[in-house]
Amino acid sequence: MTRRLTEQQIRDLIQDLEFQPLKITVEKQELEASEQAGNGASGDLLLNIAWKNNAEKFIAEVLGQATPKQIETKILRLEKFTSAINSKSAARKRFNPLVVAPYLSEKMLNRLAEAEISGIDLSGNGVVIVPDKLFIYRTGEKNKFLSSAPIKNIFRGTSSLAGRVFFAKPEYENVSEVLEEITKRGGRTTFSTVSKVLKALEEELIINKGEKISLLDAKKLLDLLLKNYRRPDVRRNLSVKCADYNLALKQMSENADRKKILSAWDYPGRYAALVQGVAESKFYTESIDGLLDGVDFTETSRFPDLTLLET
Repeated sequence: MTRRLTEQQIRDLIQDLEFQPLKITVEKQELEASEQAGNGASGDLLLNIAWKNNAEKFIAEVLGQATPKQIETKILRLEKFTSAINSKSAARKRFNPLVVAPYLSEKMLNRLAEAEISGIDLSGNGVVIVPDKLFIYRTGEKNKFLSSAPIKNIFRGTSSLAGRVFFAKPEYENVSEVLEEITKRGGRTTFSTVSKVLKALEEELIINKGEKISLLDAKKLLDLLLKNYRRPDVRRNLSVKCADYNLALKQMSENADRKKILSAWDYPGRYAALVQGVAESKFYTESIDGLLDGVDFTETSRFPDLTLLET
């Protein structure tokens, strides 16, 4: 079953968390006292982590859902908080920073380890660090708490349009301008969808939303778009030979503009020299009949010069 946990549910589940060979217990009674030393920062929980004859205190921050941006924010908060509380504590009592979330990817665990901050998830992954004493790293467990957010994949389908337009123009004034660029290029979506996708892209540290909305990591965006791409489902296809090829292309273009039919032309001859008569054009469209309205053609499977795919 997939579900998204609240931070309170995560706190409750931590009490039963197993991370062998460590024993993790929640010491709520000490949390209130420790919070007073935070100088404006705070921790969500105070944990005791024991192994063999050793034990260490950890100040933990809870994440309902871990994203790259949230991880960076928690790193800064925990560094500030543990530094402040350790400066006020007796030398023999030190506090270590730790992040708890439903799921932490290998990349997130590596980032935490780089900052010497521990992280444990409820799916069985984690890194626990006590400088000069302990280092345990465990990954490979699948996410048991997948998000059920309305937009499940911002890198596929209509949702991906909000990210793809950053390759045409890497900076925008606001959400409305991003939507305008999508619409100008033939895309169809809503302000609400674009706004949600941009928020998710910001959490992934792919874009920055400051005074303007700008692209931060083009390589990461392209990699995720390629990884999540799926070919459109073809409902119908038709291969034809046109009485006048150039006239047919002109008529199809006019039909697409007049009837607001989405279409895309795939023609290898634009990019490479081909033997005359072997370059077959492919059109992806939402309406074959609408695109061919008024075009003089004959349906054929032998040497067609146009193949139309309705998606």
